[in-house]
Amino acid sequence: MNPLTLAVDPGGSFLKCFYTLESFKPELILMEPEVATVPLESLQAYEQSKVGSSSPENSAWIEYQNNFQAVGFLARKRFNADLQLQRRKFELALPKVLAMVGAIASKHDLPNNSSIRLGILLPWGEYQDRALFQELITKALAGYKFKGHSKSFAVDAFMCLPEGGGILTRGRAPGSSIKDQTIAVIMLGYRDTSILLIERGEMSKGKTEPLGFSKMIESVMAQTSGLNAHQLTAAICKAGRNINPKALEGLAAVDAAYKEHELTTIRTAVTNGRKEYWMMLSNWLKLQVPRDVNEVIIGGGTAYYFRSQLNNLFSATTVNWCDHLESQITNNFSQVAANSLQYRLTDVYGLFFYLCGSSMKQNKVQVGTANG
Repeated sequence: MNPLTLAVDPGGSFLKCFYTLESFKPELILMEPEVATVPLESLQAYEQSKVGSSSPENSAWIEYQNNFQAVGFLARKRFNADLQLQRRKFELALPKVLAMVGAIASKHDLPNNSSIRLGILLPWGEYQDRALFQELITKALAGYKFKGHSKSFAVDAFMCLPEGGGILTRGRAPGSSIKDQTIAVIMLGYRDTSILLIERGEMSKGKTEPLGFSKMIESVMAQTSGLNAHQLTAAICKAGRNINPKALEGLAAVDAAYKEHELTTIRTAVTNGRKEYWMMLSNWLKLQVPRDVNEVIIGGGTAYYFRSQLNNLFSATTVNWCDHLESQITNNFSQVAANSLQYRLTDVYGLFFYLCGSSMKQNKVQVGTANG
């Protein structure tokens, strides 16, 4: 049997993964990003009382070293889990990867002791921990439980790239060279903003700042009351750049006497929060991106929301939005286009291509780096 090849982005808005069990036939799996440590008795009660049957990624929980954790939709809906944005991504990446592999194994009847080729994206600030994460995830995958069933897999190949590395490797036109240029790669996510600076083919600098879309959400929630962060995020994205009030109606009170006032309050808060967030983000980008860059490559859902402002900010240079990668994702995965998720998936899709096309030898685990 061919090894399971998967590329994972343990993001703050979605846990995103492209995988294949064949030579190259990518499939997409998405999970909510929450993780909750819960008592075994609570998980047993859930299993005994549930009615119906959901997909394994929507009912995922794992046991590892006597620690029980619900992951994704189950963690969010049943156990009211928090995103834990203050914690480092790689700390939560371990249970997320275990749950993701368990879900894939369940969907495809993948037997124990199967081989895995794993790629993962981490923020630049955590990229230095890649060897530690490799050690931890290799040990964990060798023996854990998914929904009470023992799982065991062998990591034959491991690759870690810093956020932005995926679109750097596959976001530019085929055949184009980076060896004589200075390129800035900007990833704007829900939790973080990351920048990679490439000079003459080599990564010379990286920077990660907790300046993701969640900062804008925090600002809006501070100016309003009783809003749910998940619902607010979805409504703001749906409302678009012009903040269509109809998209915000589901957030307001049902009582007609108060609804109009609350809608006005929410829309004002979104307008103010957007201006405040862009001020912080643009000032940081100006400090981090050299004026003499030849090209700026931009990815992430937050980037799309601020596309016009980013084009103006970097009007003096070439701005690459990885359109051909987005088109590939949209054309191949119907659920992506319906929810406009392609902007959030370009980095991990690029990593998946890079992982599948790499010349890493079977049976030899190594830490990967991006060399363009």
